[in-house]
Amino acid sequence: MRTQVLIAYCTRSGSTAEVAEAIGKSVNGAGMSAQVKAIADVESIPTGTEVVLGTAIYIGHFPKEFHRFLTRFESELSNVRPWVFVLGPTEKERKQFAAAEEQARRELGKHPTLRPSDMRVLGGRFDPTHLNLPFPMNLIQMLPANPMRKLPASDIRDWDWIHRWAEAIAEEIATRV
Repeated sequence: MRTQVLIAYCTRSGSTAEVAEAIGKSVNGAGMSAQVKAIADVESIPTGTEVVLGTAIYIGHFPKEFHRFLTRFESELSNVRPWVFVLGPTEKERKQFAAAEEQARRELGKHPTLRPSDMRVLGGRFDPTHLNLPFPMNLIQMLPANPMRKLPASDIRDWDWIHRWAEAIAEEIATRV
């Protein structure tokens, strides 16, 4: 029987979903059965399922729906050591990555029963033409002088690194079985 791996993600503009899909492809390629799902579509986490969680960090915080997911599945997640990836900075500055990692650890710390095997902050993507911001921040998008329109688009996701990390996860899972 192939090891079941759930890759559950929370996304607003699709960037985190793309990373989750890439991780799923690598895990499947390692001979495991990976299911990639938006957290809203996860109905259960069967016993024995390995878990990878993904989200982005926005202004120092995870989305509320990600916290709700962690609370909803607190019991199941306390029985596994999930891997967590967080999309953060959209510029390759070490200081931004360090700040995002500190913020992500603080956010994960709100869930003391969650004990990740690993947590990684990855470079993110920013596209000012495809923002899906929550209220009240979405009101800014409607302003004619929206300051976000002046920001350049960027995508610093490192696909080779993401692939290698997913392979390392698959190797670690293989040693657990």
